[in-house]
Amino acid sequence: MEEASSNLIKPFSLLLASLRYSYFLLTKIPKGMLRFMFLLPIFYLFSILPWYFPSAFLRGITSFFITWIASSKLLLFCFNQGPLIQCQNFVDFTVISILPMRIKEKPASSSRSFGSKTLRSVMGRYETVQLFNKPYLATSLQEFWGRRWNRYASNILRETVHEPIRKMLTGFVGVGAARVMALICSLVVSGVLHEMLFYYITCGKRPTWEVTCYFVLQGMSMAFEALLKKWVPIKEGTTRTSLHPVVSTIWPCGFVVVTFFWLLVLPVWRDGQNSCDSWSS
Repeated sequence: MEEASSNLIKPFSLLLASLRYSYFLLTKIPKGMLRFMFLLPIFYLFSILPWYFPSAFLRGITSFFITWIASSKLLLFCFNQGPLIQCQNFVDFTVISILPMRIKEKPASSSRSFGSKTLRSVMGRYETVQLFNKPYLATSLQEFWGRRWNRYASNILRETVHEPIRKMLTGFVGVGAARVMALICSLVVSGVLHEMLFYYITCGKRPTWEVTCYFVLQGMSMAFEALLKKWVPIKEGTTRTSLHPVVSTIWPCGFVVVTFFWLLVLPVWRDGQNSCDSWSS
């Protein structure tokens, strides 16, 4: 028990020290590539942090929330973008960096005693970011991935990949093509990042790239779906297609579930293990 506790203290201490460095030093450095250069050691530390945890579950959670999401937030922070620029103190910076939370526009206030008021005012500053929005009600793949499934990761990918690429390419290839290319790039990056998560979960097994193929397949299917909708007649007086509601609902969920089992679940069952001890021997 004591050994397990000590094993957890080290990564959490490393995490807090990294965030203190990021907050107290980087806020004094001009935004841009210089701030990014000073953050490179933190990105490296976040990349090795999951290996401090013995179980596949903890490695998966840490690699998602810290190695992926927290690093992405810090990357946006380098250029004065993202949720971290709203932080007013180190507590804000820590909470927003590692948890799916955001600062309320109008934090709640309290009129109770000083201790209770302080605690309530701190907790009242934040609200939970919506992770899922009834994905089973999605009527298209675009709606499923864009507005209903894992909105936390989707928003981060939109800010770090989709929007920069779309803005960069619009002047060269036009609005429509830029959106398609930004979508494809976002899904490729998402696939690589999910491949990274599976790398930690499976104790460093060499990637098979099945996970990346899954997200590329989703992107290609979304592009085909958008093209198909142009061919399907629109109901008179509405903006909805003439597809039956049951078909519109079953299609995206069924396609996602079948391909998910094929390209994501099977690789984990085949290669995954809870402990990495056998790999170190």
